[in-house]
Amino acid sequence: MHASYKYEKTFELHLLPSNNLRTFVRRTWFSVVGVWATLLVAPQVFSFQNEGDSPTGDKSKVAPAKVPYVIEIHESAAERFLGRSVDLEVLAEGFEIAEGPVWIASKEMLLFSDVKGNKIHSWSPKKGTNVFLSPGGHTGAVPFFKRGFLGSNGLALDSQGHLVICQHGDRRLAKLSLDNVSQKGLTTLVDKFQGNRLNSPNDLTVAANGDIYFTDPPYGFCDTENSDPLNAKMIFVSDFQETPFSGIYRYEPSTGKVNMVSNEMKLPNGITISNDQKWIYVGSSDMKEPKMWRFSTKDGDGEVFFDGPFADSDAGWFDGMKMHKSGNIFATGPGGVLVISPEGKKLATVRLPDPVTNCCFDGNQDYLYVTSFAYVARFKLKK
Repeated sequence: MHASYKYEKTFELHLLPSNNLRTFVRRTWFSVVGVWATLLVAPQVFSFQNEGDSPTGDKSKVAPAKVPYVIEIHESAAERFLGRSVDLEVLAEGFEIAEGPVWIASKEMLLFSDVKGNKIHSWSPKKGTNVFLSPGGHTGAVPFFKRGFLGSNGLALDSQGHLVICQHGDRRLAKLSLDNVSQKGLTTLVDKFQGNRLNSPNDLTVAANGDIYFTDPPYGFCDTENSDPLNAKMIFVSDFQETPFSGIYRYEPSTGKVNMVSNEMKLPNGITISNDQKWIYVGSSDMKEPKMWRFSTKDGDGEVFFDGPFADSDAGWFDGMKMHKSGNIFATGPGGVLVISPEGKKLATVRLPDPVTNCCFDGNQDYLYVTSFAYVARFKLKK
């Protein structure tokens, strides 16, 4: 008899018989998505808090909590950087949808978005969690859909060390100097393609030559009140949409040009670039067909790179992803964090207690940081 694992609120592990597995997973996943749906219809938090305020208003340092998790090793190659039993360290909690983490080595801190909270937060071992920038992605400066996802999402550092922000509500890629963290310190890198305003830039990756690749799905126009994620039904309202497709773009800072890589994907989301710079990998957040694509950086030719196999218990869809120095991709997707080889083989699945939205490494790739709907955590990698 096969068995699977059930995560209780106490995070204790219990075995379930295989014939109850699918029912349990669906109920558990639906309850999680139900919480997510509740968050979606909650009133938009739009306040200008001072830097130093924590998400809950408590300026005290958030004490890390230890949570066990399970790693399934599918290929022995994963054992070079993953163990089989390591603690998940919860660093901060109390967010609405945490997303887009990036490690800032020069300041030894993590930055991440709260998409529904419309803020960017920081976390460091010395200072704990603080509001870094508010509002983070939506100021009301451009036409927007009020029931959509409007905060910031993906974050990255450009070749000059500036923070680049995917802003859903303001519908642009924005640049922020870390020496001038304020609304006045923001400048627009890209907000239009061929004269039409972007949808809602979602995630990005920076190439070695400084070019910025980013995805532009219409989540800023997602009707969060009427969508039904339990049945993979997402409603997008086009009243303010000027670009009638979900694009993948390359922005060239040296020239200011914006080039389309592809508009083949329905809902492109997380994106990363191979270490040899030949491919960009993009996750599809289409709930009915979770898969990853890859596109040539030379000519934009694309193909499905990974579409399983998935276990019956692997609920969810592809979201954020990052490239490891080994050339393997760490992607948040069905079942948790998936580790996928350059050949498209699933090496491991890190099964976490809750669905995760994105991930990033620290400077030395000692840790993988993960964002979830309500918390931010990390776990240690093998050297």
